[in-house]
Amino acid sequence: MEILKKELKQKRMTRRTLAEKAGVSFQTTCNWISGKCSPSFENMDTLKKLGFSESACLDPSKEVEV
Repeated sequence: MEILKKELKQKRMTRRTLAEKAGVSFQTTCNWISGKCSPSFENMDTLKKLGFSESACLDPSKEVEV
């Protein structure tokens, strides 16, 4: 499971809620999780402020053990 996806699940937060809190589109959050793009430095800072790990910010689509 991808790091960001795993942390969203742990926080009981949806991709749509993350998009709203981060000030990005729903499609952007989907692209982060799928690896189509990575968060900008500004978005990484926002993700960290929302409590996401450094790993989730730097490599959100990386596969991790559940």
